[in-house]
Amino acid sequence: MITGLLALLAAVSISGLAAAPAAASAADPGSPPSSPAVNAVAFSPDGTVLAAGYGDGTVRLWVTAAGTERGPALRVGSGPVTAVAFSPDGAIVVGADADGTIGRWSPATGAALGSPLQAGSGVRGVAFSPHGELLASGDADGAVTLWNGATGQVSGPVLHAPSGASGGVAGVAFSPDGNLLAVAYGDGTIVRWDPVTEAPAGPPLNAGSDVRGVAFSPDGEFLASAGADGGVTLWKVATGRFYGPVLRSGSATAGGVTGVAFSADSTMLAAAFGDGTIDLWDPATGAPIGPPLQAGSGVNGVAFGPGATLASAGANGAVKVWNSVGPPPGWSARDWFVLVAAVLALALAAAAVTITTREVWPRNFGRT
Repeated sequence: MITGLLALLAAVSISGLAAAPAAASAADPGSPPSSPAVNAVAFSPDGTVLAAGYGDGTVRLWVTAAGTERGPALRVGSGPVTAVAFSPDGAIVVGADADGTIGRWSPATGAALGSPLQAGSGVRGVAFSPHGELLASGDADGAVTLWNGATGQVSGPVLHAPSGASGGVAGVAFSPDGNLLAVAYGDGTIVRWDPVTEAPAGPPLNAGSDVRGVAFSPDGEFLASAGADGGVTLWKVATGRFYGPVLRSGSATAGGVTGVAFSADSTMLAAAFGDGTIDLWDPATGAPIGPPLQAGSGVNGVAFGPGATLASAGANGAVKVWNSVGPPPGWSARDWFVLVAAVLALALAAAAVTITTREVWPRNFGRT
């Protein structure tokens, strides 16, 4: 019986939670002893590469499967990198910094694609439209610039916060069909812009507290916002109506939400908290999916890749990747975690078994 349980446990660790990859290579002698804070992460469309934006003004590309650095660091400007994004076809990776510089590179070669773009002030969010025609950047002065995704030329007039919205832009996101551009402002206002007419699409949404990021679910059903008060607010995209209740962490010390992201199949919503935890919910029901993930330090942002691969940007300079979170298809979250807990308890009681369920990439920069 124990042999069967151990076999089942091995299958769980590989197919359900994933085994850890080989560690990244040792730090380059010329690298700093520990990496600066990671402020943003984004997966390439196929999930094979992860871009991370650092407080030292660089974007670094990591091979997701191996956890090794791919090529040299990409220098954006003189300020800390605040946002990163891949184009939908994976041919462009962009990084924006707090000084308003936006760099564009080929992730395949690391070569710069033209001169850096210059926004009006520090950039706090970037997003490509679903087909890559537009790149939106949101600035600290409240302006949103639309750029041609291929050429980097400014496309149309700068969008300014309408009456009633104030503060800098905290995040930008395109809807899956490209018909809406959600822009979150520092006062908790979220404006849905029509990127074609460049006019607001309906009245502003009010999140009730400062917003630090926004995300659309891939199926187009929901818009989620990350609140500085520790709550995640959901709206139905079709109606613009609040979809309650506000989602909050079970931890009393969770602090503000720093970022939100939906899984590729829209069945999971991840929220990063300033205390280093990441909560997962079913957006349709608001039910939590398992216990919070522990990132080990404050988390500045999260991103889902294909499937249920989840990455977090650590304030301590660590990038962490969970290869799979949540239950396998066809399982309820409750049944899945009950099974995992039972198997772990029995197996560990029978033998000394060490299981690594999460991938942690070292703080020190490695080289491939």
